[in-house]
Amino acid sequence: MSPVDSLAEHLIGVLGVPGHAFVSPWGRVAPGNVSWHLDWWIGADDRWHTPEHEASVRQSLVDGMPVVRTAMRVPGGDALHQVAAVPEPDELAILDVTNDSPGAFVLAVVIRDAASVEIDGPMVYVDGSPALRPMRAPSRWATSVPEAAHDELHATVVGGDASDGPFVPVSDTAGNAAAALLFPVAHRTTFRCAVALDPRGMRSVDPVTLPAPETVARGWRAQLGRGMRVELPETALQDAIDGARAQVLLAGQVPGAGPEVVAALEDWGFDAEARVAWKRLSRRERKQATERRDADWAIVRDRAAGDPAALLVAVRAAMVRESRGGVELFPSLPDEWRGAALDVRDAPTREGPVSCAVRWHGERPALLWDVPEGTTVRAPGLDPAWSTDEPTGETLLGVAGPI
Repeated sequence: MSPVDSLAEHLIGVLGVPGHAFVSPWGRVAPGNVSWHLDWWIGADDRWHTPEHEASVRQSLVDGMPVVRTAMRVPGGDALHQVAAVPEPDELAILDVTNDSPGAFVLAVVIRDAASVEIDGPMVYVDGSPALRPMRAPSRWATSVPEAAHDELHATVVGGDASDGPFVPVSDTAGNAAAALLFPVAHRTTFRCAVALDPRGMRSVDPVTLPAPETVARGWRAQLGRGMRVELPETALQDAIDGARAQVLLAGQVPGAGPEVVAALEDWGFDAEARVAWKRLSRRERKQATERRDADWAIVRDRAAGDPAALLVAVRAAMVRESRGGVELFPSLPDEWRGAALDVRDAPTREGPVSCAVRWHGERPALLWDVPEGTTVRAPGLDPAWSTDEPTGETLLGVAGPI
């Protein structure tokens, strides 16, 4: 798992499928194209824990992929909240909450900012559409409308006053209805809920039959075996890059993707996705997407988790940069990378794919390259005086000086 920025929202979805959702730093799930969203609270032996306000909340991406894991401390362990998107049988998100503690707790799945909430059999309807399918019916519930503020909903649940009778539908024409559905979760077990990512809702599905979040992460890894790939010595940065490639692929198919997303898709060889996103850009945004992009290692470090597109654009410019009549390999090289192996595979350029690598013999870098015919190769970050017109080869350069 890779560390993530505490202020970043994460996008989940499936390639080629419009349904998507945003996951907040504390695990709020907000499906796209609807107004409502899902929060979660945990009632443990000591008290109720609200992730939005808990200092113990940590968030990560499973294997760096668009599978978001949020952990919150409870007595003796953690409550683990995981969410990932799957394409079948409908556009769905899987929401898993695991009780990784020795005692039982109560999970509250909280629907907020809805026009209406009602339950029919195993299905929860939000704004008139089948939106949630929990693995079992709630044991208790509570609702609120503007006359009873949302703080009162929390107070009702925390005070133990949630109802255990048949669910009474709640509605509000202004879209401020809320409902908390309570589910007991035994120790070392997982509660699962399917969440519709299509505003029209979903068909009935047994959530238990859906793939586990870890399986979704493995599927994403398999899909990312294309485009430009890099291998870097910094584990955290490598993980951030791998996750950013998936995030940018998803962002490119969501309306509103900006020029930096299109630039990142082009820079990393995701041509089909770039063409789709390009069509949505304004004339001004298209100009921004095609402007020369230079390496800025401060951006690489500072935006490693918070801005996936900016990270990919900066990494690409620092590893492979096109110049007039040629290509620059490793135009800048951070001090912390000196002496470490570096690899770039299939970086797209106007003339064709470029691959290169650096190995070290003491303080001297050995450069390997494979570029299209007729390309002049330079490596200013390794040896500013060196160049060649050979399309493939390897050479031992001089002692690499400071940037």
